[in-house]
Amino acid sequence: MPNAEGRKKTDLSGSPCASSGVSLARANGLCCQGIRRDHCIRHSAFCIRHSSFEIRHSACVIRHAAFGIRHAAFGIRHASLLLITGIVVVGGCRTAEEHKRGLSIPTEFLAAGGGGELQASATERSEQSQEASKDSGAASSEPAWPADGTLTLEQAEGVALRSNPDIDAALARFEAAQARVGQAQSAFWPLIAFGHKSARTFHTPASRNRLALGLQTAPVLAQQTSSESLIDLSTILNALRRPLFGGNDATGDRNSFSEHSASMSVSWTVYDGFVRDARERAAKHVEDAARSSREDARRLILQAVRTAYHQAQLGEEQLRIARADETFSREQLDVTRKLFEAHKVGGADVGNFELRATAALANVTAAEAVRDTGLVLLAELMGVSGAAFPERVQLSPLSPESVEELAAPDGDAWIARAAEHRPDLRQFHSLVRSEEENIAAARGLYQPIVSVSGSWGFDRTSNLEFSNDDQSTAAAFELRWDLFTGGLRRQTVLEAAARKREAEALLRSRRLAVEADVRRAIIDVEQAQREIALQEQSVRISMENRRIVQEAYQAGKETLTRLNEAQRDYIAADAELALARIRLRQAWTSLHAAAGVEP
Repeated sequence: MPNAEGRKKTDLSGSPCASSGVSLARANGLCCQGIRRDHCIRHSAFCIRHSSFEIRHSACVIRHAAFGIRHAAFGIRHASLLLITGIVVVGGCRTAEEHKRGLSIPTEFLAAGGGGELQASATERSEQSQEASKDSGAASSEPAWPADGTLTLEQAEGVALRSNPDIDAALARFEAAQARVGQAQSAFWPLIAFGHKSARTFHTPASRNRLALGLQTAPVLAQQTSSESLIDLSTILNALRRPLFGGNDATGDRNSFSEHSASMSVSWTVYDGFVRDARERAAKHVEDAARSSREDARRLILQAVRTAYHQAQLGEEQLRIARADETFSREQLDVTRKLFEAHKVGGADVGNFELRATAALANVTAAEAVRDTGLVLLAELMGVSGAAFPERVQLSPLSPESVEELAAPDGDAWIARAAEHRPDLRQFHSLVRSEEENIAAARGLYQPIVSVSGSWGFDRTSNLEFSNDDQSTAAAFELRWDLFTGGLRRQTVLEAAARKREAEALLRSRRLAVEADVRRAIIDVEQAQREIALQEQSVRISMENRRIVQEAYQAGKETLTRLNEAQRDYIAADAELALARIRLRQAWTSLHAAAGVEP
């Protein structure tokens, strides 16, 4: 029996049933592996669906944000109706004339030569400047030249005041000063602001979670392993979900949430120690200084135009004298050749007048250069394209001196006129007054600041669907008084006082310079008047002497040397007379410019 049982066990252990058990266990292991693989596939699909849910959620948040912005705009329209009354009351504190003065643009700019007004508004001049900047490569519009071709001094002044770029620059500086006045006046008005904010928090501890929801671990999204894209959406979302310092640890609190707020606020400074008033007055004084600077630019341009015009006239007079000398030399050359043929003079006399004619021709060339240089400078001041006049345009001849030009000027009277009318003196005086207001503004820093404010808006967590429960309104009254600033206010006052002393010193220096300009111009006028009287007498004497010597030379009673000397004396006297006449006109121009008055 035992042997039978042993054989039975041996049979059982070696039977096919035993091998079948091993195969069953292996099959079960393979089945578990299949189950795990299927579970991973389903988990990946779940992650993909979760990622698509996140994308749809982000799109939903964007749509909610747009809805919130529209809702806030609707609230602004309603709130503006409530603020109109308050703004009108605030606006009543500032007179309409003062506000208009700060924002207005002058409609009249400068008086043209001869007393005519250039009725060109600032807007038109700005449009012209814009057109000029757009067409910088094109030639500028030419002025209307006189029909007879003679350009007078008054016409040249008028064209220069309309076309000179320095006039436009002065007007731009004046408008900038006016804008600064408007900026200073804006401090009296309330400040109205609208703000909107939407934020998404991806990672925060549960202790600071605004939603106060249960802790939920955010799943880590499956990443694509395709080599076609190195960074995909799931990688970005996983990076945002992880903490900044923590490596790849996916544990910890996530608790993502959104916050949205939209509000409109109004703040108004009621009292600031009259700092705003002082700054406004300082800005107005700077505006007055800019206006005076604009007038001073006009004064300097007119002086430059007159100087260039007189220089060109001097070239014309020198050209006239050189051509007359050439004509005389050629006439004497013809006479001398006849005398030489009659064996009354030698060949040296013929060569002498040939040399004199050639020298006179050289003087003609030099006089033309002086005239052309003056014309180029005049064309530049007039804003002529290419700095060249048309060939048919010529200057008016030098007219005889008037009784007023030959009258002796009174120095004290002209200095008094300069103190009253000189634009740069008014400019420096306005700057001194501006610095005085800056001192008052600096002292206002010792005073307290009183302001009021209010706000109305919505504040919501998780989405942008604002409701009445999310509405919030606040009002505040603030009093701030700086008790200790480390000496900042005292140093600010000292700086403003030093700047005022500097402005006063510059004003005194400019006043002395103006008085010196007037005195020098008066000296030049008196010297030119004496020179004209003496040179006119010299021209009469030299002309008569040349006539006598010329007749005697043709009769064979005077030598060639004496005739050459008589001709040189006459030419020199005539040239000095022309120069004295130009000097007289330039001296009167300098005197009028030094006094700040029109001729």
